Amino acid sequence: VYGHANSGKTVCFTTLNEDCKVSKHLQISVTDNATAGEFLQNYRQIWGLDTTSTVGTVMDLRGEQKFPEPTIGDRILQFNAILDRDKKISVIAYDYEGRAVAIAGGSDLHDKVIDFMDGAHGIMFFYDPKLLGAELESQAHVASFVTMLERLAPLSARLPIPVALVVTKADVLPGFSGESQTILVGQEDEQFFSEDFETFLEKVLASNRIASNTAWSSSVRSVLVRLKEFLKVVVGRTLDFQVFFVSSTGQTPEKVGTDVGRSIYKPPRILRPVGLQEPFYWILKSVVRNRSISKFRAVSRLVVLLSMIWIAVYSLPHLYHFLYRLPQATRAENNILELHSGDYMGLTDKERPQIIREYDNYSRALTVKWLFPKFSPVARQISETYRNFNIKDALAQLDQTIDRFTAVVSDPMMWPTRNPKDSSIVLSEDHVKLEADLQQFHAGDSMSLGFRRSDRALSYFDLFKKSIVDPDTNVWSLIMEQVETDKKLYVTELSKAEAGLMDALLAKKVVKVKKVEAKSAGAKAGGVVDQINDNETPEYRLEKAVEELRELRAQLDLAASGDVVSRVDAYLAEAAKWTKARQKFDYRVEKVPDDGTLYIEVTPHGSNPTWSEFKPVYQDEEYSISWMVGDDIHIVFCEANKDCKRGADPSDKIVFSSKYSLFEMEKDLHFTNINKHVTLRFKPGLIERLPKMK
Repeated sequence: VYGHANSGKTVCFTTLNEDCKVSKHLQISVTDNATAGEFLQNYRQIWGLDTTSTVGTVMDLRGEQKFPEPTIGDRILQFNAILDRDKKISVIAYDYEGRAVAIAGGSDLHDKVIDFMDGAHGIMFFYDPKLLGAELESQAHVASFVTMLERLAPLSARLPIPVALVVTKADVLPGFSGESQTILVGQEDEQFFSEDFETFLEKVLASNRIASNTAWSSSVRSVLVRLKEFLKVVVGRTLDFQVFFVSSTGQTPEKVGTDVGRSIYKPPRILRPVGLQEPFYWILKSVVRNRSISKFRAVSRLVVLLSMIWIAVYSLPHLYHFLYRLPQATRAENNILELHSGDYMGLTDKERPQIIREYDNYSRALTVKWLFPKFSPVARQISETYRNFNIKDALAQLDQTIDRFTAVVSDPMMWPTRNPKDSSIVLSEDHVKLEADLQQFHAGDSMSLGFRRSDRALSYFDLFKKSIVDPDTNVWSLIMEQVETDKKLYVTELSKAEAGLMDALLAKKVVKVKKVEAKSAGAKAGGVVDQINDNETPEYRLEKAVEELRELRAQLDLAASGDVVSRVDAYLAEAAKWTKARQKFDYRVEKVPDDGTLYIEVTPHGSNPTWSEFKPVYQDEEYSISWMVGDDIHIVFCEANKDCKRGADPSDKIVFSSKYSLFEMEKDLHFTNINKHVTLRFKPGLIERLPKMK
C-alpha cells in the first residue's frame, strides 16, 4: 500500500481485519503475533476499549475513541487471505510512516519502502480526498505516485503488476452514498483503461453509474482531474487497473482538534466501513490470476526453448543434407552433362566413372542411410544406370522407335486424321508417344550419331504430318527429295531401321489422305441414316443432325460417294426450310370440353399477342397455323357464355415459348387454373414432317 501521511493506511488495515470476520468472499487470518498485536492496539483505540483487572477478574472498560497516532517507524503485516472460501493466499503488507514516501524532506525508511514496492506482486495507491483543496500538496503526492510507477515499468512499458487507486475517506465527497459507488469502472466498461486520459475521463463521466448523480459526477471529476498526471501514466498501459472509493468509518468523523500539519478527528461511535473489502479482494484476485498467467508464460517459454532446440537438432542434418551432401553428388553430374548440352549419350569413359563415384559415396553416407533412407536407393539406381550405360544400347532403342515410325507409314489405317473443321491434324496417343520418343534422342551434342539419326527421323515425321493436313500439295515430293538426299549424304551411317523407313516412303505405299477419309466418311454415312431417322426430337433432327452431316459432307468425295453426297444434301435442304421461312401447318381440334372456345396466335419470340385478327377455334373443326422455328404460341381458353374479347380477357391461358413451341401443341394441353384439357392433332403429324435421311 503506497500512501502518504494521513492517507488512512493504518486505519484501513485495522478496520479491514474486523470487517472481514463476517465476510463471505474475503476473509483474513493473522499469522504472527506482531501483526495481531498491531491490529489489536489500533482496534482498542478506534473503538475506545481498554481492560482492567482485579484479583481473579479481567474486565473491558469503555474509554475515549480516537484514531491511532501516525505510524512511527515501520511494521510488516502478515496474514492469510481466503478468497471466495476456497482460495488461500499468503499476504505480506508493509505499514510505514507516510513521510517516508514524501518528495519533500527525507526519511531513513525511504529506501526500504522503495525496495518493498519494487518486489511487490500488487500495489494500491492511497489518496486522501481532503487534499483536493490543497493543490501543491496534491501535486506532490501525484508526483510521488508517478515516480513509483516509473520505477515499476519505465518508458511506457506495460505495467507488470495489478495497480489500484484507492480514494480513502470517500465519505467526505459530495454525492457518495454507499457500496454501489465503490468501483469506478464496471467490468463491462473495462476497455476504458486502454484509452488515453482525456478519452478515459470522458467515457467514465458519461457512463450511467456516474452521470445519473450530478453531485457524484462532480466529485469524481474533481478527483480524476486532480490525479490527472498519475492517471496519464497508468491508463493505456494495463487493464489490470481499477479506481475505488472507500470509507473506513462509513461517515465523516468529528473534528476535535488540530496538530502540526494535520487535523485531529474522533471516530464515529459505530463504524460501518463502505467498500473497504473491494480493493483488497480485487488486487488479490488479480495477483492470483497473474500468478497463473506467469506459470503459463513460464511453460510457454520452456516450450519455445524446447521447440527451438528441437528445430535446431532436426534442421541441422537437413541443412547438411540439402545444402551440402546432396548438391555435392548432383553437382558432378550437372557439370559434366553441361559440357555435352545435356546429352548423356555423349559422355566419355572417363566422365561416367566420376558421376558413378559421387552417387556411390552419397548412397553409402551414414546421414543419408539413417535420416534419408528413401534417397539412398534412388542414388544407387542412378549410379547403376551410368555404370550399365552403353551407347550401342541407346542407338538400338532409337532404331526400335524408327521401326515404329516405319510401321505407321506402311499402314494408312494407322495414319493421323485431319479435322474437317479447320484442317488441323489429329494425333492419337501412339503418334504423340512416337514423336516424344524421337525427341528424347534429339538432345545433347548435335554432332553425336544419336542426335543426327533422330534429327533425320523427326524431319520425316514433320513432313509426313504436313502431307496429312494438305494431301493435294507437293509435300510428298519434298519427302521423296529428302530421302534421296539423305541416302547420298549419310550412306555410311544409315542404320537398317533408317533404310527401312526410307524404303517405305519410296515405295509410295502411302495413299491420298482425302481418298481414305472419303471412304471412311462413306461408310460412316450408312450408320448415320438410322441414327438420325430413329431420333424424333426436333432439336436433334434440325440442329445436331445438321451439324453432324455438314462435317460428314466435308469429308465426302463426290466421285467416290456421289449417292451419299446427294442424300446428305437433300436432308440439309429440307432442314433449311424450317429455319429460313414460315411454313403452313394444318391441324384438327379433337377436344374442347364444355363447349369452350380457343383463340390461338403466333408471335415472334418475346412479343405479346394482339388478338385483333384471329377468329375463335372450335371442337371438331380443322384450321391452319403459320409458324417458324423460334416463334411463341399463345393459346387462350374461353369458357361458354363468357366474352373473352377475342382472347384479350381469357378464362385461362397457355404460352409456349420454347424454340420448338409448335411441337408442344401436339401434346395434351392442360389449362391448370380452370382444370380443362384440350387436344389438337396436326395433319400430317409434325414428326412426320421433319426431314429424313433416305
